[in-house]
Amino acid sequence: MSFARRFSLGLLAVCALSVAGVKAAAHAVPLKGHWAGQTLSDDLSTFPLVQIVAAGGGQLTHLGKMTMVSPHITDVRDGHTFGYQIFTAANGDTLTAYCDGNPVVFDGGARVTGTLACTITGGTGRFNGAAGNYAFNFTSTLIVETLPLIRYATVATINGSISTVGSSH
Repeated sequence: MSFARRFSLGLLAVCALSVAGVKAAAHAVPLKGHWAGQTLSDDLSTFPLVQIVAAGGGQLTHLGKMTMVSPHITDVRDGHTFGYQIFTAANGDTLTAYCDGNPVVFDGGARVTGTLACTITGGTGRFNGAAGNYAFNFTSTLIVETLPLIRYATVATINGSISTVGSSH
C-alpha cells in the first residue's frame, strides 16, 4: 500500500473518531434538580473519619421523582467529604456519581454548608454508560431532637450536565 493511501486511510480514521467525539459531546444535556433528606446512620469507629449514610428524595431532570442514598465519609478535622450518590428513578433505573468537596461548619456544628463536585460514574437501565458532572450545593442543619445522636436534615440543589449512552435523554 502506498504512503498516500495509508495517509488517506489514517486521516479518514482520525476524522471518523473526531466526528464520533463531537457526536457524543452533542448528547450532553442539562441535569438539574433538588433533593432533601437526612442522616440515617453514622459510624464513628474510624474517627476522625466518620462514615455516614444519608437518604431522601427529590426531583431530577431525566429521572423525574427520585430517591437518593449517599454513603460517604467526612473527615471531622477539616470537613473533607467524599463518597457516592446513588439516584433511583421511579422505574428502578439508577444513576451513580462520586462526589468530593470541603463543606464548611457553622454555629459550632449546628449547620454545614458547601458544594460537592460530583462526577457521574454510570448507572443502570437508560443510564447505563452515562457520563457527566454536577455540583451538589447543600445546607445541613443539626436535628436537635435526635441528640445525642448526630443527625442532619439536608436540602440541596443539583446543577450540571449528563450524557447518556444509548438513550434519547
